Amino acid sequence: MPPKVICFSWVSVNGSCLTQDNLMRRKFRLANRCYMCSCNPKSINHLFLHCTVATDLWNMFCSLFGLTWAMPGSLRETFVCWSSWKVGKSIKKIWSLVPACILWCLWIERNKRCFDGIPTPVSSLKASYLISLFSNYC
Repeated sequence: MPPKVICFSWVSVNGSCLTQDNLMRRKFRLANRCYMCSCNPKSINHLFLHCTVATDLWNMFCSLFGLTWAMPGSLRETFVCWSSWKVGKSIKKIWSLVPACILWCLWIERNKRCFDGIPTPVSSLKASYLISLFSNYC
């Protein structure tokens, strides 16, 4: 996995990712809405876990493995739960990469929507996530 993705995952899990709520705490004046689903409020946990786009990505991956997943309340809880899940040796490597890849893909998409005003349809986002996961991280 590229170091920038690992670093980004660490920054996100520790609540330091520059989402709108973190920028507002630093006295930036911004509208607090999610660029992905246009809901309020936009926090790290919302963007990466509870936004409808994020939920679709998490659910897509879980359904590939026949899993039912109840999304934890925070990124930290998600990473702890994910890493404690017992999986077979054949999928262990890919399993460990899934959360970081989802975060990275969501962040790239969020930036496209925020700075370029270009939303990717969720179906295309799912396809690009799978391509990214299997081609770059396996």
